[in-house]
Amino acid sequence: MIALLKALALSLIAGRTVAGASGLLMLVLVPIAAVLKFIGLPILIVLAIVGAPIFLILSAVGLPLVLVAGIGAAVMLAVGAALALGFMALKFLLPVLLVVLVVRWVLRRARATPAAAAPVASAESAL
Repeated sequence: MIALLKALALSLIAGRTVAGASGLLMLVLVPIAAVLKFIGLPILIVLAIVGAPIFLILSAVGLPLVLVAGIGAAVMLAVGAALALGFMALKFLLPVLLVVLVVRWVLRRARATPAAAAPVASAESAL
């Protein structure tokens, strides 16, 4: 069963089709693009780095130049949109997450302080 699932995944991801090759490239290149964008490179440079292998593979397959340009532009547009939306969500969620973590930390410390003092008071009254 495992071998069948591996064969199915391999045929879907790395098949002999242009879509399979571009799917495998996207699996590798999108995290690289996210890291490059996080470092601070402008989005056009990131898209050029991501788009170059896609254009080369599509050209090596032998597709017409117009089709290569169209598919490459569509893939680069999708990567750019994913990067823009991902970083927009990150800019919103990171401050919210930090506030929640700080509030939880403060509440945990506030609860821990009276609980530690209570056993000492009961031990003194027993003496």
